[in-house]
Amino acid sequence: MATLALASAIALAAQQVYAQPTPLACPRNQTVTLSGANAPPLQGLIMLFAGQPVGGGFSDAAGSWQIPLRTNEPPGIYPVEVRVRASQQVIASLLCYVNAPLPAMATLVPTDTPVASQPGSQPSPTATATSIATVPRPTQTPTPTSRVTSTPTLAAGGASTPTPTTRGTSTPAPTTRGTSTPTPVAVSTVTPARATSTPSPTATSGSASVVPGRTPTSVPAGLVVTLLIEPYDPNTSTTLNDERITLRSEEDNDLTIEGWRIVNISRPEQPTFTFPAFILQPEVDVYLYSGSGTSNLTTGDFYWNQRAPVWRSGDTAHLLDAQGRLVSSYQVP
Repeated sequence: MATLALASAIALAAQQVYAQPTPLACPRNQTVTLSGANAPPLQGLIMLFAGQPVGGGFSDAAGSWQIPLRTNEPPGIYPVEVRVRASQQVIASLLCYVNAPLPAMATLVPTDTPVASQPGSQPSPTATATSIATVPRPTQTPTPTSRVTSTPTLAAGGASTPTPTTRGTSTPAPTTRGTSTPTPVAVSTVTPARATSTPSPTATSGSASVVPGRTPTSVPAGLVVTLLIEPYDPNTSTTLNDERITLRSEEDNDLTIEGWRIVNISRPEQPTFTFPAFILQPEVDVYLYSGSGTSNLTTGDFYWNQRAPVWRSGDTAHLLDAQGRLVSSYQVP
């Protein structure tokens, strides 16, 4: 009996250690991309930062996913989760160390996937599930001031000036969420390239020009609207309308999206699309096709009327509201 009790205690302790969220270095004003291959295929995903929705995306047919995260919080430790929207299944659980030292590791086991790295530094090894000794709580509880989830548009000279918007005065406390074990995710740090000149955007019918140096701020209401981009594939696509963006609202109420814009922040020379007067209903897909056609406000089909593809692998799209505030972002796989 004593042996059985000892074995149970050891198993319980191992399970508690294994359920610890993965520590993640989140340099302030830099973007890290969370990714994994453990999601149910073709599902909408939502990312929560300190309990607040700050972004999302979709998994592909193989269950792979990528969601960029950009922090502009005071130094501290914040819980981050990635969930399946429909079932609320947690597929990633992390602790985001914003300009704070990562916790001490009992045993570090190097892997090929860096947890996070500063530009020019060597990747830090990922700790296995049993290697995390303790995850210390911050000595001073930070108050979140913004929810900026992706890289803002750069001004000429490479300066980035995000303007945080206060979401509330709640104080997040990083805690272990449940005892299930999410599959570790791959994380990489994306450093914005320094701009050497101000590109001249191309104005098109039904579109607005990108204003270099304008930095989007987060939407105070914390709207959850997702983007999914299917880029043009020269090997399989037969028309430019095979490239499209899917827009979907996870809100409970209708949204007026007149003046909302789709911007390719990775390549500012690409055109920007501005939505006309339209009501985005909850959980209804709206499509924006890159090719030619006549927009149909009844069905929610919009046409960009471009002559060449707008997106390629690695591009990041921003959805901005009529005031230029960031609603959602998506990185093309």
